[in-house]
Amino acid sequence: MRPYLHGAQERSKELMNRLSSSRTVCRFLQVTGRAAARLRRIARGVMPVALGMALSGCALLPAGRSAEIAANEPTPTPIPTSVIPIKPTYTVKVGEIMRERTFSGRVAPVVEEALFFRVSGRVRSVYVKRNDFVTAGQVIADLEIDDLERELTSTQLNLERAQARLNAAERNLEFQIRRAQINLDIAMLQLMNLRTERPDDNFAISVQSKQVELAEIALEQLSEGVDPLLVNDVKRAQLLVEKLESAIADGTITAPFDGQLLSVSLTAGRPVNAFDTVVSIADITDLEVKADLISDQMNDLEEGMVVEVSLVGRPGAILKGFVRRLPYPFGSGGSGAVTEVDKSTRLTIDESAQDAGYELGDLVQVRVQLEHKESVLWLPTQAIRVFDGRRFVVVQDGDVQRRVDVKLGIQTPDRVEVEEGLEEGQIVVGQ
Repeated sequence: MRPYLHGAQERSKELMNRLSSSRTVCRFLQVTGRAAARLRRIARGVMPVALGMALSGCALLPAGRSAEIAANEPTPTPIPTSVIPIKPTYTVKVGEIMRERTFSGRVAPVVEEALFFRVSGRVRSVYVKRNDFVTAGQVIADLEIDDLERELTSTQLNLERAQARLNAAERNLEFQIRRAQINLDIAMLQLMNLRTERPDDNFAISVQSKQVELAEIALEQLSEGVDPLLVNDVKRAQLLVEKLESAIADGTITAPFDGQLLSVSLTAGRPVNAFDTVVSIADITDLEVKADLISDQMNDLEEGMVVEVSLVGRPGAILKGFVRRLPYPFGSGGSGAVTEVDKSTRLTIDESAQDAGYELGDLVQVRVQLEHKESVLWLPTQAIRVFDGRRFVVVQDGDVQRRVDVKLGIQTPDRVEVEEGLEEGQIVVGQ
C-alpha cells in the first residue's frame, strides 16, 4: 500500500500546482473530480486526505488572480431612490372671466336655390355654364321635348280655331240681340199707336200685344248667350295647351330670379333623373356666413346673439354680426312637421360684402361671447378637484393642508370662477 500512498501524495501536489495556474475555481473542481474518480479505485481511505489538501489549496491562490476574477464579474446596477413629485400650487386671483364659443364657417349667399327637372329624360341643350349670370325666366337647359313642342303647336292652332268660332258666334249674337231689341221697340210703338188712334179696335190691339210678347221672347232667348258647345271647345283646347305647356316646363329649367350659377352639372345628350339637383343659382349681392354645427355647439347659441367674424385670410379684420337663424329644434329654421333640407346655422354680417371686403366662399372664424364677468375670484381648472360629485380644493396654510368645498360659476378651458369658499391670495395645491 505504501507505493500507492506515495503516488497519491505526488498527484495531490501536482493538482495543487495546476490549481494555482487555473483560470477559475470551476476548472479546478473539474480536475479534482476526475482525480477523485481515479483515486477511488486505488484507495478510498486516501481520498479524504487528498480532498482536504485540495480545499486547503484554494486559500493558496495568488492574490492578483483573485482580484482579476473579481474585476471581471458584472457590477450590479443600484436601484435609484424614488423622487417624490412636487405638486404645483396656484394662487387665488381676482380678474375677468369669459366663456365663449368659436367655430368656422364660410361666406354663402342668403338666397340660394337648387334647380332640377321634374321629369326624367335626355338633355337636349345646355344654354349656360358655371359662374354665368342669368335673369329671371331665362332658359338654362331643356330635355328632348321636340314631340311635346310639336303637339303644343298643333293644340295652340286648334285653340285659335275654336276661339275664332266662339268670337264669331259672340259677334253674331250681339247683332241678333240688337235686332231683337229693335223689333221689340217697334212692336211696342205700334201697340201704343193703336191704343191711341184706335182705342176701340180691340182685335188689332190684342194682335199687336202678342207681337210685343213674341219680340220679348226672342230677346230673352238671345240673352242666354252663344252655343255652349263652342265655349266647351275653347275650354278643352285651353286645357290641352296648359297640359302640354306644363309638360314642357317640367322638361325645362329656367332661372327663378336674377343671380349667378354656382354649379351646372349637365351635358347635352346625357340622361338625367327627375328631381335630381343639376343646377344651383344664388343671389351673390346678399351674402352671409353659413356654419354646420353640432348639437353641443348649437345648445349654447340663440337667434339674435352678437358675433364677431374674422376672415382667415385677414386675421386683423373683425366684422360684427348676429345669429340670424338656427335649425330646428334650436331655432326658427324648419319645424317638427317638415324636414328642413338646409340644417346650417346662418349669421348675418352688419356690413355689406363690398364694404367689408369678403367674397363668396371665404373661410371665416366666428367668435360668440356667451358669458362675461369682471372682478371675480378665479383659479386654473387644474386646481379644482372632484370626487363623488363634490368639488373642492386643497388649501395650503403654512405647513398644513386642508380641504375646502367651493362653489363654481363660469367655467372655461383655462379658468374657473370661484363664487364661494375661497379668498384672494390663498394658495391652492394642485393635483
